[in-house]
Amino acid sequence: MAEAIRHYGQLVRQNSASLEVRNNLAWLLATCPDANLRNGTEAVQLAEAVCHVAGNKPLFLDTLAAAYAEAGRFAEATKAIQKAIALAEAAEATNSIADFRQHLELFQSGKAFHQE
Repeated sequence: MAEAIRHYGQLVRQNSASLEVRNNLAWLLATCPDANLRNGTEAVQLAEAVCHVAGNKPLFLDTLAAAYAEAGRFAEATKAIQKAIALAEAAEATNSIADFRQHLELFQSGKAFHQE
């Protein structure tokens, strides 16, 4: 995880990173199982920028929600993941909806999502 974060970070600093790379870095910074590698503030900045450029895409909103939760901004995390759920339902993206609902439950209970 540390190596992936370093690699993604280098790409972002060189401005050669795609939206997906920026999103992946935000996801790792928000959800990494190693608390020493998580950085909610940086994850929020990256995820907000991705959503600003890409618009409302469920996967990016899920990352934004996870970043908000890691930063302790649970009301915003809840709103973002609810939007991701609604968009995923409209697109019939059933594979994502179950995960998004689990994330919603965590955020509503004041907990962040961390990978295992």
